[in-house]
Amino acid sequence: MIQLLTSTGYVQTKAKLAGLEQRLATLEKRTDLSPKRLAAVRKSYQSMMRKYRRDIELYEQSAANKNHE
Repeated sequence: MIQLLTSTGYVQTKAKLAGLEQRLATLEKRTDLSPKRLAAVRKSYQSMMRKYRRDIELYEQSAANKNHE
């Protein structure tokens, strides 16, 4: 079963997502990483960003459904 975010968790997750997006943008500009390391870190960041987006979307859908009741 999927645990929905609380309102506090929602705000925190949005902040985490924004931070990861910024870190990924910074990472893409780096030239001191090997292509293999860059790909591994990029994959990790993108995986976490997908999870955060999914959690945010589920929270927003749940909140929208509560408003329609």
